[in-house]
Amino acid sequence: MRVKRLLGRYAQEQDGPLFVGMGGIHGNEPAGILAFLRVFEYLEKHNPPFRGEFIGVAGNLPAIEQKRRFIDLDLNRQWTDEKIAAIDGKSRRKIISNEALQQKELLILFKRILKTSKCKPVVLLDMHTTSAEGGIPFSIANDTPLSRSLAMNLEAPAILGVDKVTSGTTLNYFGKLGMCAFGFEAGQHDKPVSIDKMEAALWLTLEKLGCIERAKIPDYEEHFSLLHNLSTNMPSLVEFIHRHAIEEGANFVMQPGFKNFQKITKGQFLATDINGPILAEKDGMILMPLYQKLGEDGFFIIKTVNEEVVA
Repeated sequence: MRVKRLLGRYAQEQDGPLFVGMGGIHGNEPAGILAFLRVFEYLEKHNPPFRGEFIGVAGNLPAIEQKRRFIDLDLNRQWTDEKIAAIDGKSRRKIISNEALQQKELLILFKRILKTSKCKPVVLLDMHTTSAEGGIPFSIANDTPLSRSLAMNLEAPAILGVDKVTSGTTLNYFGKLGMCAFGFEAGQHDKPVSIDKMEAALWLTLEKLGCIERAKIPDYEEHFSLLHNLSTNMPSLVEFIHRHAIEEGANFVMQPGFKNFQKITKGQFLATDINGPILAEKDGMILMPLYQKLGEDGFFIIKTVNEEVVA
C-alpha cells in the first residue's frame, strides 16, 4: 500500500478548530488511512458547509508500504524530548534509522501546519488497530477535559493514564505541546469493519468539534450505532494500571485466546518468555495482548474508573 504523507486537507475559510488525524504510525494498521480517504472523498465530492480545517496525515510511509509495524524502531515510542532533540539538528541524510527519518518529516509537517493554520483549538486524533481478536473499540484520552470529552464522545470505553504506563507516544508529546490529543483503537488489523469504525470515529469527532452539522454527515445514525452497539454493557471510563514491557530477545509468547476487555485475575497465566510463565500482577481487564512478532508491549491491564471522582 503506497500513500502520500498528506492524505487530505479540507476547509472553507470559516472559523473553527484545526482537527488533524494521523493513521499508519504503525505500518500494519492501514484502517485509519483508508477511513481518512473515505471521508475526504465525500467532503470533496459533496462540499458540505464546514467550519475550521480537517487534515489527514499518514505516519510511517515505508512501514505502510511493507505492511510492517515498523522497520527499525516503534515510531509510537520515539516521541520523547531526548529522541526529538537528537534528530532536530540533523539533516535527513545523516539520520540512520527509518523511524527517526519519518519522525523528522512528521515534525516538519506538523510545524508547518501549526504555523500556517489560524484555527483553534488544535486537536490531534491518532488512529490504531490491534493484533488481538475482539471487536470492541476504545479510545485513549490525555488528562484534559477536552481530550476526555472527545474520547468519550466516540461511544466506546475511554482509557485514561497512558502516560503512567508508557512514554514516547504521540499522545504524550503532542499533548505537552498544547494540542488536545487523543487516540482511537478500532479493533483487529485486518477486519474490514475496523475501517468502518475508524470512519465513524472521524465523523463523530467532526460533529462534536462543530466542523460539520450532524444533518450533513452521511449515514450519521449508522456510524453512531456501529460504535454504540459494540460497547453495550462496557464501562465508559477505565484507566491503565499495568504494562508488561518486552525486552529484546525475551521470546515473549502470549497465551492464545485473550481478547480486549476480558476479565483476568491476579496470578492468572497470561504468557511466557525466556524466564518462564508470566502471571497477571493484578485483577482487572486485559488490553492489547500481543499476537504479532513486533512490539514492545506484551499486554496492558486496565480497571474501571469511578466517573464521579474524575468529573
